[in-house]
Amino acid sequence: MVVLVLAWAVLACTGFVLAVLAGSFGPDVGRGQEFCEAAAAALFRQPANTVSNLGFVLAGIAIAAHAARRPAARFPRWLATAYALLVVTLGPASAAMHATASAIGGDLDLTSMFLVSSFALAYAVARLVRRTDRWSVIRVFLVALLAQEVAYFRGGRLAWIEHSGNLAFAVTILAVVGIEATLARRDGASGVDRRWLGVSAGSLLVALGIWSLSKTGGPWCDPSSLLQGHAAWHLLCAVAAYALYRAYAGRRATSAPRN
Repeated sequence: MVVLVLAWAVLACTGFVLAVLAGSFGPDVGRGQEFCEAAAAALFRQPANTVSNLGFVLAGIAIAAHAARRPAARFPRWLATAYALLVVTLGPASAAMHATASAIGGDLDLTSMFLVSSFALAYAVARLVRRTDRWSVIRVFLVALLAQEVAYFRGGRLAWIEHSGNLAFAVTILAVVGIEATLARRDGASGVDRRWLGVSAGSLLVALGIWSLSKTGGPWCDPSSLLQGHAAWHLLCAVAAYALYRAYAGRRATSAPRN
């Protein structure tokens, strides 16, 4: 598992840099300009907002390392591997927008967020209906991903939350929270680790506050600073993604599951 995730991290990050150098993401159309950092005449248009996405890559690798070392009783190896790969993917996909300010980069940024929210919803729904086999999880994941993509591409601009894609992501996360609350009442101590779930939710809430206050024109916005609020958003979201895995993993299994 760790070798696979490390290989994907190297491949994805290398491919991202090569694509930026080749101009493969397309022209600068100003995507991401609402996230404060001034555009630089350098390889990456928003250096701090770009490099901070390494947090997701490190979080994905940490997930794989923990899952390999301490296999979980309730979270099978294939799910842990899939989740680690998705979290790693968040890094270069989000960085594509901040590095290039391109339309394709913006699309990749939102899609990477949808991958993780769809995973969380699929796993929650699968446990709710007590069907956690591989294809049941995959089906719900694909439906959730498609629904968010449709909302993004068919929607429009919105106040504060920027656009319909962010709204679709927020609605999906709220659905996950609602289902997890239902599962906590139904399953009690046999469900996810509530302490780590609290860390994940808390990190995401703090990140959202920073995201809002540090947008362009906001009270915490300093376009020329290397300390960018949106970079902190990336790092805190990486913490939230790792903590969500730890919540899923729960306590250690007595033996490695065979999946």
